[in-house]
Amino acid sequence: MNSPEKNVVRDFFLRSWRPYVWIALIASLPYVRILTFSEYTHYDDYFLIVENFSHINTLSQIGHAFLEDVSHQALGGNLYRPLLTISLIVSAQISGTLPFGYHVIDILLHCISCCLLFAALQMIGFKRLLSFFGTLIFCVHPVLTQAVAWIAGRNDSLLAIFILLGFISYIKFFSTFRTRWFFLHLLCFGCAMFTKESAIMFPPLALLYSLGVRKEKILSSYTLLFVAGWGIILANWHVLRSASMVVPIGNKLTAASTVISNLWIAIYYFGKIFWPFDLSFAPIASDIHITVGLVFAGLLFLVILWSEREDWKLIIFGFAWFIAFLIPTFYYDLVVHVPPKFYEHRIYVPLIGIFFSVLSLSFTSIERILQRIIPYIMFFIVCALGWFSYAHTIDFKNSITLGEYDAATSPNDPRRYSDMSRMNIPKILDQEIKTIQGRLQPQESSSTPVSHEELWKVLDDLRSELQLNHNAPELHHALAVAYFARGLFLSSEKNFLAAIQRNPQNAIIHYNLGILYYSAHVEIKAEEAWQEALRLDPTMGNAHLNLSFLYYESGQYYSAWEHCQKAIQLGITVPSSLVSEIQRKIS
Repeated sequence: MNSPEKNVVRDFFLRSWRPYVWIALIASLPYVRILTFSEYTHYDDYFLIVENFSHINTLSQIGHAFLEDVSHQALGGNLYRPLLTISLIVSAQISGTLPFGYHVIDILLHCISCCLLFAALQMIGFKRLLSFFGTLIFCVHPVLTQAVAWIAGRNDSLLAIFILLGFISYIKFFSTFRTRWFFLHLLCFGCAMFTKESAIMFPPLALLYSLGVRKEKILSSYTLLFVAGWGIILANWHVLRSASMVVPIGNKLTAASTVISNLWIAIYYFGKIFWPFDLSFAPIASDIHITVGLVFAGLLFLVILWSEREDWKLIIFGFAWFIAFLIPTFYYDLVVHVPPKFYEHRIYVPLIGIFFSVLSLSFTSIERILQRIIPYIMFFIVCALGWFSYAHTIDFKNSITLGEYDAATSPNDPRRYSDMSRMNIPKILDQEIKTIQGRLQPQESSSTPVSHEELWKVLDDLRSELQLNHNAPELHHALAVAYFARGLFLSSEKNFLAAIQRNPQNAIIHYNLGILYYSAHVEIKAEEAWQEALRLDPTMGNAHLNLSFLYYESGQYYSAWEHCQKAIQLGITVPSSLVSEIQRKIS
């Protein structure tokens, strides 16, 4: 007999079309805040949208998307993803170069993929209530935040839509043998391939499902028909990709060895699924720890053995899905990045396989005991995960917050360290760096380099001093510059503002703050900081030089020439290329 709570859930949430409305609502709630984000993170998104806006500004560009890589490089790039470009074209029709329209589509893609997951779970045999609860967890899972809140991460939610719809139509065909499902499946697989290369793993997974779960014959006419269809799509994809001059994969043995050497990263991703409270943006291998993944892999193995109904075929299929869609990403990283970075948004599609496996388990004895409180437990879990996802979205607000998040979660990545020599280094910081390196001669340059390990010691020392004298502007200033060198821009800004509050007449602090903002692509605030520095000290030639660069890049050529001349008058060496370029623009 069904409990009253279970009947309420079924009647209120699960009748007819209602679950899809609830799923879309719950999937969108943690991400409503991103609609207010008015800045780009400058992690691929600004490049893909603003710098290449001429390639996405009109619907007529849709055809061209299939003849070039996603970065629109004339000589070919290394990412052939036309459907991603088309999705950006659609967003551009909503808000042009403003982020709003792109975030709208990001949320919409996530809602659609969640609804399709709910349908797919039922299609492979899970009960409607169980499918609903499982989908709600997927909707709000914090590890997926990056794929929704970061515009450049939408490729994976877009891929999930085509993979899930292709999987549903594949199952429907073998249930009804209607040709419309066959052609819908091929259309979805084609769209998936033109979305992301990892879709190539879908045909083997579909065959594994047919042969292992559904017990179809390997040489049946229907199976051979699908194989032929996949082959035609892959051949056309390869031809168009080659015509677009996309950089091909190099030596196949090298690619295979790369994938094998990175397989251990799957344990890291696995741990994030079950413990999504220590997230990161794109850590390098030396910043990745697999302890959590190993612990939860062991616990899940014990839970599987304890389960009263173990559907081993579906469990194995789910884990195969998880690994198969992760494998291609292990190669891409080494092609594009040195050292490789492992982005969390890439877990979006692989995570679906884990849901297949976990939901296959059954604990009827516990369910009978807990059936009255299971809805409340699920409500608490969904609310908690949704809150963590909501809080996590702030990390993608702009380049300063994402830069801080990236630097804090991957401290060994050398790309997250900035050159302090671009700033006027405070005397107290310059002295501490020289002391660490044993260079105490007064003639040493203030731009003395400092290693990553030494920089951490500088930060620790400054923080200790600041605790003893928290009102000292010179300590806040020195700490701000050290944080900047570490790539922690948000902490740097906080200390710059604290230093200015305590010593607003120091032109050097304003100048250095301008360097921070310019490095973080916040040009308006950089301009304000440098103008204030010049108001306090009109002889600061480097501020004039920096403003000439800023105005030149923003197309304000007469202002750029004015500051360029003032920098020269103050004895600053101005690059001849800048002088000639400004003169050419104003002539």
